[in-house]
Amino acid sequence: MEIVFFAAMFVLLSYVTYRNFILIGRYRHNKEYIECYGDMLADTEGAYDRVCRYIDKEKSEECKSKGRVLKLYQQLDRPEDPMETLQGIDLKEVFYNKGKFSRQKMMMNSDVFVWLYMNMAKARKLSKFDVLNGLYEKIVELDQLENRVEFQLAKAIYNALCEKEDAGVGFLSGLLEGNYAGYGYEKNLIGLYKRFASSTLAYSGEPMEEYFKEDLHSFAATKIGKNYMNDLEIYEKYLPKTQTGDEEPLKENEEGK
Repeated sequence: MEIVFFAAMFVLLSYVTYRNFILIGRYRHNKEYIECYGDMLADTEGAYDRVCRYIDKEKSEECKSKGRVLKLYQQLDRPEDPMETLQGIDLKEVFYNKGKFSRQKMMMNSDVFVWLYMNMAKARKLSKFDVLNGLYEKIVELDQLENRVEFQLAKAIYNALCEKEDAGVGFLSGLLEGNYAGYGYEKNLIGLYKRFASSTLAYSGEPMEEYFKEDLHSFAATKIGKNYMNDLEIYEKYLPKTQTGDEEPLKENEEGK
């Protein structure tokens, strides 16, 4: 019995050690990734070169694809062809594991959708519809995410930017009204998702509750909001009412509005 007990303990210890090793590795990769997007949002000098180095240095296709999503955002308004970067983005590497949706990867990489929304808006502003359509094609390939708010929000934003017949209004308005029961989503980001929805509705000239109109001024005071609303060309209409400084990237959502 003692041999069985010690064998079981050894297996458990090995598993815990392996898990800790993986988590420490992910923390290091994510720390560098977060620093890259922080520099980009702040428009720090050398931000583009930094994300290029990140992509070159990373070994995993998951991390490379995440980096390419960031690179694409900056590359769109540079005198370079962004199509090679776009083609190198493999969203299934980011959200799937062995061909199936990974809840863990979704939890760790959900901010990638934030950058997909921002990339689409910027591509539309610059009339780079080949990039906009290419991004959309990559997103809809994630068919196992159809029951996720992040996925449906991406589709609705695309429809709004392309001025499709429904302009994504059904889902965008429903999201603000709280009609997303049955969809999975990252709870700490739902407030940010709603702000993307309200900004997109404002871009389309669609009506919404006064609360969400007023909240757009607060969203405009954040780095993410300012960039997204600038690309939608509505920032000047919803200027921040007070200049109290920007919040940290992806923490502007925690109030759950």
